[in-house]
Amino acid sequence: MKKIIRILFTVLLLTSLISCEDDSPTSGYSVFFKCDMAFYPFNQITSFGQFITVRSKGSMTSYEVTDANGTKTPHQLPDRVIFHYGLGGLIIGTPSMCDGAIWVYDWACPNCDNARYRLRLANDATGHATCDNCGVVYDLNSGGIPIKGRGRTLWRYKYAAFGTEIVIRN
Repeated sequence: MKKIIRILFTVLLLTSLISCEDDSPTSGYSVFFKCDMAFYPFNQITSFGQFITVRSKGSMTSYEVTDANGTKTPHQLPDRVIFHYGLGGLIIGTPSMCDGAIWVYDWACPNCDNARYRLRLANDATGHATCDNCGVVYDLNSGGIPIKGRGRTLWRYKYAAFGTEIVIRN
């Protein structure tokens, strides 16, 4: 009986270790960003199929958010707060036909691996993003997989939600 219990325990332990792995591709670029989804433009993050972008505005004290309609909004950082935006910035949103989980991608094309090759998001409801340098088209609604051209899957970042606030970090 003890032998069966040990075997079951070992199987359960191995299963839990394997199931906790995250096989989504991540980059080694530093990310730390937080926002309150109760306020514009971050309230668009929770709408299915809507994605916004966030990037540094050229200094350590400001950043810029582009909403799902393409409207750019500058933001000032609070005192003594430093955000890190990955390689090219962040794409944040809730994929359509999903469980409501927010997905966060690096805005830079993973094939080109250069901050100046940011993806161009489609202004329609397709959830597609295109790299104008290498031509690969990604599907933001399906985990950032390439749907046209050959390329790597988009880098994803993890987040934690605390009420209406989310914190993105790696």
